[in-house]
Amino acid sequence: MIDTVWKYLTDNPLARWIGAAFVFLIGWEVVKRNLKDAGRTAERQASAVKQAQAREAVVTRSAEIITTERENSDAALEARDNINPAPSFDELPDEIQRVLDRSARGGQTP
Repeated sequence: MIDTVWKYLTDNPLARWIGAAFVFLIGWEVVKRNLKDAGRTAERQASAVKQAQAREAVVTRSAEIITTERENSDAALEARDNINPAPSFDELPDEIQRVLDRSARGGQTP
């Protein structure tokens, strides 16, 4: 039975054409699927490269921001430490020194 069907299909030119077209369509579907998979793989790789570049840019920028903030805070602390908000007793005018000296002795005059 199988031999007669196989003999009919191989001897019949129309059946050979239909079989060839069927094999061609199956092969074409396989090629399309492989092309789609290759495209998806390439897209994933390109996306991974872009994400890596974005991560690198974020890390670099955050490092720059942290460095700038440290430098600014160090400069602010140094500026604050260099400011003398109150002059020493010797730097005050004589009139103020006399008043402060008097109040230090309990309000008594010399």
